[in-house]
Amino acid sequence: MKNIFTEERFEKYTSVPAGKMWHHGYISGLIEHTLEIVRICDLMCDIHPQINRDLLVCGAMLHDFGKIEELTFEPVFEYTDKGKLLGHIVIAAMIVNDEINKLSNFPENLKNNLLHLILSHQGKLEYASPVVPKTLEAITLYQADELSAKVNAYKNVMLNEIKPGMQWTKFISLAGTDIHNHGIENSTTENKTLFD
Repeated sequence: MKNIFTEERFEKYTSVPAGKMWHHGYISGLIEHTLEIVRICDLMCDIHPQINRDLLVCGAMLHDFGKIEELTFEPVFEYTDKGKLLGHIVIAAMIVNDEINKLSNFPENLKNNLLHLILSHQGKLEYASPVVPKTLEAITLYQADELSAKVNAYKNVMLNEIKPGMQWTKFISLAGTDIHNHGIENSTTENKTLFD
């Protein structure tokens, strides 16, 4: 992980958006999205101790790492040529594979499982994952990624697409529905949950 997160790469990693439009599509969106996923994954490891926490958290940190080369935000948010030709999943897998191959005696099973997390994190072949999730860690990462992305996207749609005094957005094609803002206030300003 230290070899992957060089100073130059880390600077990009903490600056680029996670997407162009749909979710976390703003400066530093990738690091926000990644930290959300790490928190979700960490919680799932507490609930299900059979999950390998170290493997899963590394996968969460690396799943969208290829976006540092796929996306640019200067002067506008856009896909790079490399991003359009290879995509962030392949870019991340190539970076991780190259760095692992520089190490002596890196366990083959660990390498394959870490790469599997990156390659399967979008969950379905039709969503550009080369493989579907086949381990507890992979299905956890896929679902955490989905949760982070969808909640952020819906939240942003509600903030930007609902006119004052209205409760519904127009039909949002990426969501496949219109979005409702129920207007129910949180019970406290301290964000307590039913479980607190």
